[in-house]
Amino acid sequence: MIRKNFKAWDGSVNLSLIAQQTRAVGDDFRDMSKRADLARTLEEAGDSIGLCTPDGNIINIPWDMKDLSAQSAKEAQQEAAILKKALDDPKSATSREDIQTIAHSLADHQDDPAYMTAFMIAGGITEATRVPSILHEQDGTHNGAVFNPQSEKILAQYGKATQVMSDLAVKGNYPHPAPNYLAALTNPPNGDMWSVGVLFKYGPRGDQWNPKVLSDAGGAMLDWRAKQSGRNGMRPDYMPRIGSSGTYGYYTSPGVHNWYQSIDLDPQYTDPDNGSRLITAIQANDPALALMNRIGENPEASRDLLTAPDGAGLRYARQLVDYHWETPGPNGPIDESDAVRRVLTLAANDRSPEHADQSGLAASNILTAAAKEKDTFFNRDDADKKEQFQIYPKGTAVALAGITATWADQLGATSLLAGPESRGYSRHVLGSNPEDLVNVMELFAKDNPDAAAMFDTTLHGQVSEAAGSAHATNDLTNMGHIAGLFTKAKLGAKYTEAQQLDEEHKHNLMVLNYAGNIFGWIPAPSTPEGETLQGAAQLAAKGLKYSQNLVTVGRTIIAPDKDPFSTSNADKQERLNQEQAKQQYLTFSPAIAQGLIRAGKIPPPDPANAPWYDPRTKTVAANAWNNGDFNNWSSTQDDRATYINAFQSGFSHAEVSPDGK
Repeated sequence: MIRKNFKAWDGSVNLSLIAQQTRAVGDDFRDMSKRADLARTLEEAGDSIGLCTPDGNIINIPWDMKDLSAQSAKEAQQEAAILKKALDDPKSATSREDIQTIAHSLADHQDDPAYMTAFMIAGGITEATRVPSILHEQDGTHNGAVFNPQSEKILAQYGKATQVMSDLAVKGNYPHPAPNYLAALTNPPNGDMWSVGVLFKYGPRGDQWNPKVLSDAGGAMLDWRAKQSGRNGMRPDYMPRIGSSGTYGYYTSPGVHNWYQSIDLDPQYTDPDNGSRLITAIQANDPALALMNRIGENPEASRDLLTAPDGAGLRYARQLVDYHWETPGPNGPIDESDAVRRVLTLAANDRSPEHADQSGLAASNILTAAAKEKDTFFNRDDADKKEQFQIYPKGTAVALAGITATWADQLGATSLLAGPESRGYSRHVLGSNPEDLVNVMELFAKDNPDAAAMFDTTLHGQVSEAAGSAHATNDLTNMGHIAGLFTKAKLGAKYTEAQQLDEEHKHNLMVLNYAGNIFGWIPAPSTPEGETLQGAAQLAAKGLKYSQNLVTVGRTIIAPDKDPFSTSNADKQERLNQEQAKQQYLTFSPAIAQGLIRAGKIPPPDPANAPWYDPRTKTVAANAWNNGDFNNWSSTQDDRATYINAFQSGFSHAEVSPDGK
């Protein structure tokens, strides 16, 4: 602003001098803060003190802080000892002041590797994992708040310090042999994984953490989560209201003691609000959600987590596709799967050359886990179906739809002739079998038109690309097979005609309203505070092999339908009948025509006579297959039948039938 105003006033002051002075003031401030930190540490430790008057001590502090680099290690060791003492005796008069002062010193030294390494070697990460529980012990829980604002600021400083120290631990620039300085993040003192989650919750964004740290801690957190007791160990049970009964709300089963009760969050249906307020506090303090949020901001950590060796990657995939990432409630389950969506999406959708193999392995683990989860979810007990977890988590469903569609070309090719146990990633190809794929599709499509539309939108884009490829008939046959399996899945999940209409209309909305990469219609990965992670979103989309202009269309394309954007048709309960199922392949004819036009294999229509075509983007309206003029134009194109028949051949191979078998 100063620079702008001086320029507007034709000022002649040399602004570079102001910039230099500003930097100097900042340096002086940081040095003064470090002097204060050192003075207090020396006073606590009893070093370099000369008593001169009854009024106090004289501490020998050098003026030039650059000369202190050699003393950083000693200062860090002393401060680590002070912190340990404060945590060992949290009720002492100086405990909280010492915890807060060390937090301030860590913030001042975050750019000082010598200090931070020495603090880490002196047990710094271990002590940091103890801080949250001690601060909570000192604060107590009040009206659902587990920490006071001062404690939250302190935790942010320890979270940042942990991020810096853990990165140094991975880099290994310290004397060896050495203990595992990261052990406290996977096996903390007293098994306190809640405190570990707090450090990640209040610490930096996920893209600032070392991927190994996130993936290792994330795996340990998922294993911890799986061990929690109860119907859904991460949340209390929910008693629904029956008629006009006043007895309903949340409760914890007798004899069960879960993590949230340890931080004084114990909602009961006898509470004035039936436990609803404390449920919100439990969600906000869930350590697994906190850590998954951070991993979902780091593509490399997401891939590492889902491809962990010795079968761990598959185990973590099973925990992530578990249907309990939601909280039961009076209006149906409260979805909490957005963090899971981001982790799964970042792990399995990057098909760029540098990440395709790892993403393929992650996708294999995820789809294998999801195929099994379908049976678990569909066979859950009546209480879960009617009262607790009526719908599969929407975020997870959308991720599964996106992953399946992203790899549709390879999945379609390998499943065309695969046996029932054929699955896995090898030779740079993701393989599966029809039964597994139908299970995955049933899981994400049932009662979830959003996920179905996600898959359908992505698949239409890939069909368009296949039509324009050098091996169009082969590629279209593979794509047709995936489309056929999807139709079979919808039949198996008792997909209704109304749901089909909702899905088609949601697809039309996506195509008309959103541009950019195929995941553009979903909010980009973001933190709970709403900060957009552009970098993560770009990395997630980078590997998609099909065109990024898939959903870039003009508003001039009008969907020829009586009510093209109504998405409230699911109150009808008509089954998608056999004839409708067998005709589903025709819905892809606009995508095939679009690919042929873009590849120059057929001439485009005259836009003056084709309102279903946008010449600027060479896009054919998604539901033009219902338009008589489109079908008349299409029938006059040479070799059109060759491509349609290739797609239909793969589609029919799925053996679509009314009962989905």
